[in-house]
Amino acid sequence: MNICIFYYDGFCEFEVVLSALQFKGSYFTLALEDRMYVSEENQKFLPDKTLDECNTDDIDLFIIPGGNPEYLYSNSRLKKFINKLNKKNKFIAGICGGTYLLAEYGLLKNKKCTGDSEGLKPDGEYIDLFKDAVITNEDIVVDGNIVTSTGQAFVEFSFKLCELMDVYKDENEALSVYKWFKNIK
Repeated sequence: MNICIFYYDGFCEFEVVLSALQFKGSYFTLALEDRMYVSEENQKFLPDKTLDECNTDDIDLFIIPGGNPEYLYSNSRLKKFINKLNKKNKFIAGICGGTYLLAEYGLLKNKKCTGDSEGLKPDGEYIDLFKDAVITNEDIVVDGNIVTSTGQAFVEFSFKLCELMDVYKDENEALSVYKWFKNIK
């Protein structure tokens, strides 16, 4: 299992930190360049690899955190890389603003999806990106190899990704860990 978390300036670290914790030892981080990236929370991150150092065959799940990736919309290298993952039917997951990048790159065409912090609204700032998508009001949507999530569902997003990657030995283990993170007795 090879999990990749994508870094970009302004990404929402809190939306993927639980996934990083649960995939500990099975994930690496990737960015466009070998430099420091500053998250929305103003923390600094160094990627493990750059896009040029990574082979799409080495990825089972590619996670795009929320934030505002608008400055990446015209990045042809990243678009080609993500579309290559899609053609190989690798899981690609976007949470909150990460779904904007999926929409801009055409991966949500005719796909069920959700996104933004609390769901895609008809009058939302980026709603035009989703004109070819099938918008739902669910917190998490899996349509084929594409996973989308609202930002507020970051805990559930992590557990859905763990389910897809067979992290837990059974449903009881998954439920036990979920209850611990949600402080449910």
